[in-house]
Amino acid sequence: MDLAHSQSEHDDPARDRILIVDDQASSRLLIGSVLEAAGYTCLAYAGDGVEAIEWLAANTADIVILDIRMPRMDGFEVCREIRCRLALDLPILVQTGIQEADCRVDAFKVGASDIVSKPLNPGELVSRVRLHLERRRMIGRLQRYQDRMEDELRAAQSMQLALLPGPEDVAAILQPRGAAMTTFYRASHMLGGDLWQVFPVDGTRFAVFMVDLSGHGVSAAINAFRVNMITAGLVRERADPDRWLAALNRALVPILPVEHFATAFYAVIDAAAGEMRYAVAGAPPPLILRGDGGWEELPGRGLILGCLADAEYECSSVQLGPQDQLFAYSDALYEDFENPEASLGAGDIAIAVQAEAAAACEVLLREASRREGERPPPRWPREGGGAAAVAAAKARSDAAAPLSQTLMRRSHRRQRSNCVLGTH
Repeated sequence: MDLAHSQSEHDDPARDRILIVDDQASSRLLIGSVLEAAGYTCLAYAGDGVEAIEWLAANTADIVILDIRMPRMDGFEVCREIRCRLALDLPILVQTGIQEADCRVDAFKVGASDIVSKPLNPGELVSRVRLHLERRRMIGRLQRYQDRMEDELRAAQSMQLALLPGPEDVAAILQPRGAAMTTFYRASHMLGGDLWQVFPVDGTRFAVFMVDLSGHGVSAAINAFRVNMITAGLVRERADPDRWLAALNRALVPILPVEHFATAFYAVIDAAAGEMRYAVAGAPPPLILRGDGGWEELPGRGLILGCLADAEYECSSVQLGPQDQLFAYSDALYEDFENPEASLGAGDIAIAVQAEAAAACEVLLREASRREGERPPPRWPREGGGAAAVAAAKARSDAAAPLSQTLMRRSHRRQRSNCVLGTH
């Protein structure tokens, strides 16, 4: 009998595939007649354990009714073969007249799902078969639902990642304006609430925006889509960080769900003039990594977005040198909710970032010397702010190594979005 039906078709007893395994023909026929009377007509039979395993290797079943004491291969070994070698996750209903507790415990240890006592009680047999088949169908429906949800989440994840500017988009805006940017994004779940953007302001200036929406998963991602739609319309406000954040906040207050909010950082940079004007809304203070190896935490205050429609934001300014870098990040980079005392400070992050920059420079120097005929790389420090920055980072590399590892570990646990922007 061909019992190959799709799992999705199992909505009535006539489609349930049942394998009956017993060395006594009279027992097989009795069990079969009881099940047929209850509406289960898709039945197959095996005379011993070996025959049962051979049949299962070539066919599929929804449940197995299995005798314990059989020649060639007893029921215990059949259970082991089904669970281990065949790796089948289907109900196994063991029937036995053995009343010893140890025997029943052993049956469960090798993979039995349930036990039916001998002599056969038709009502008990049908009730237990129906119970396990209904449970199997429910698990199947849940699995299909989970698979469908994961497919939809993957599609949503692709859509969310498409909101982020690509390398070509960033270069098209920044290169003509004398700057470059490196970015990193990873969400703790398939979907997250971090978003960053780059906008042209005029011929010499550009804007950098980073937002971290509260929560994780679908709700945070939906809010990220909302922010993306709003920011696309804030063109006239781009040149003024305080006005830009205030306009974004006014748009978010009526649409963000209760107890949802966002932190943000917005900066307008003129690399040629060496000036950055910025405003913050509850975001972690960005860092300026100076070309001479120093660093500073940018001051700034501002209410988180989405709370008060009339909130106002401060616009601050800072001077930038030719080799200075801006490092902006979300709170997941430094916070440790499991151990708050282990949270990183701004100095820790600055040292770690500078150490990574030093390592990258070393690689570039080695590659350049190889291409120029294996000339030895120049000694550090050299004249200029950039060289001094690398020298300082190299001096701190030993201390920064464990910090860099800590940053990576946290990026795997929770969402992290950061950008490093440097002027040429």
